[in-house]
This record gives sequence, structure tokens and C-alpha cells, in this order.
Amino acid sequence: MKRRELFALGTAALGGLFTGESSPAAAAGGAPVWTYEPLDGALVAQKAYDLYAEGSCMYAAFRSIVEQVGLRRAEKHPLEAEQWTRFPYYMMAYGKGGVHDYGSLCGILNGCAAAISLFVTDRKDAAWLTYTLFNFYEDTLLPVFVPAETKFREIPQSLSESVLCHVSVSRWTAEADETAESPRRKERCKRLVGDLAAKTAELLNSYFANGKCCPAKEGKETATAWGGTTATLSRPASDCTACHNPDGEQPGVNVKMNCSPCHSDLPPDHGR
Repeated sequence: MKRRELFALGTAALGGLFTGESSPAAAAGGAPVWTYEPLDGALVAQKAYDLYAEGSCMYAAFRSIVEQVGLRRAEKHPLEAEQWTRFPYYMMAYGKGGVHDYGSLCGILNGCAAAISLFVTDRKDAAWLTYTLFNFYEDTLLPVFVPAETKFREIPQSLSESVLCHVSVSRWTAEADETAESPRRKERCKRLVGDLAAKTAELLNSYFANGKCCPAKEGKETATAWGGTTATLSRPASDCTACHNPDGEQPGVNVKMNCSPCHSDLPPDHGR
């Protein structure tokens, strides 16, 4: 074999090591593919809780899911280990407090949605998994998760009715009679990241076990059911989009989240 051929062979082997090309999960062209593996929701929840101190909410949510998938993939396909260990998880720290404490989209949801989009390549499916997760966050009394070890007594639950960090935290502080900077509020968010990371693992497990989800059509009554999970728009968002859509009386609103926390001044029959 000529020196040039040997060099080409060695280069290809090294490329496979760093891109995952030699792995069964490799994409055409040598780019790594991020293949999902089923996760234990309880384990993911505890990992998320533990990671919170390292990089806050978005970082903890995203890394608890993706890193656990990586560990399982590396066990099955050792050549993939490099791509998982080199993932720049630190970039997800920007989501803290609704993007650098801006109070916008909750960092937990931001991180979980990023994890969904990493593994679910069909954009419609990724969107509806995300809607399901966001609806759960808006409409469920949380937190539920209790860590293995904690110095805090029971943490009060609250209903956020919003995906915004500012609203979610404010609702909880009012319910718990605490300040936003209190240690118990931080404990609440640590437990909340455990709840949502576990819920994301549940949704992904169901999705990859049972097949794709996709809505039949847009609209107030639209729902998509698969694997025992149904994604629907929240009632306030459904009411809004009845008029605020390209064909409605008042177009120009792009929304699927619960609108009521910020639009409490609307008349009772608005949208009905």
C-alpha cells in the first residue's frame, strides 16, 4: 500500500473517532447523530436536582437528560463516547432565570425543549412534544419531586399558568410567602427542574417506543394522542386563537401559551 493510501486510511479512522462515523448512529457525511436511549425518570430527576448548583436551571435540565443518554449510548457504542463527553453543556447556563435573569422563558423549559429538539428530528413532532411539556408546566401543581437528601422541609406547590420565569416564580412566592431570593425559592426551582426533566424523559421514552405524534389540524379542539399522552393548547390560548389567527377577526397574534396571567383585564366572555 502506498504512503498516500495509508495516510488517507489513518485520516478516515481518526475522523470516525471524533465524528461518530464508525458508529451505527453516524449520519451521511460523518456528522454525529444524537440517538436517544430510554431513560429512568427518577434517576434523571435526581441528576437534574444535583446539577442545579453547577449551572442553574436550563443547564441542569438539559445536561441531566443528554448526559444520561450519552452514558447509555457509550455503553452500547464505545466509539460514540467522544461526542457525548465533548458536548459543550456549559453553553446552556445562559437560560438561568429566564435567560440571564431576564425573567422570560423558564430556563427549565428552555433546556428540556433543547433536549427534545436534539433527539427528535421531525420538527412537528418536536413541537408537539414541547407543547405537551409546556402545558404540563402551566397546568400542574408543582413541585412534586423530593430529592434523596435535603435540609428543607416540605416545599409548597403552586400553579404557574405561565411558561415565563417571572410569573412562575412570582406565583410561587405569593403562595409560599417567600421572597424570590430566599433559599426555599431556590430549593423550589431545584425540585422543579427534577420534575420537568423526568417529564421530558417520560415523553421521549413514549415517543420513541410508540411512534410519531402529529396533529390532524390546527384549531381549538386539536389534540394529538400517542403512547397515552395527549397534547392540547391551553384553554386561554385556544380561546385567543379563535379570533387572533390569519383568518380571524383580529389577526396578528402568535401564541400557544396561557395568556390569562398578563391579560386578566379582558372581559369574561372574550374569545367565547
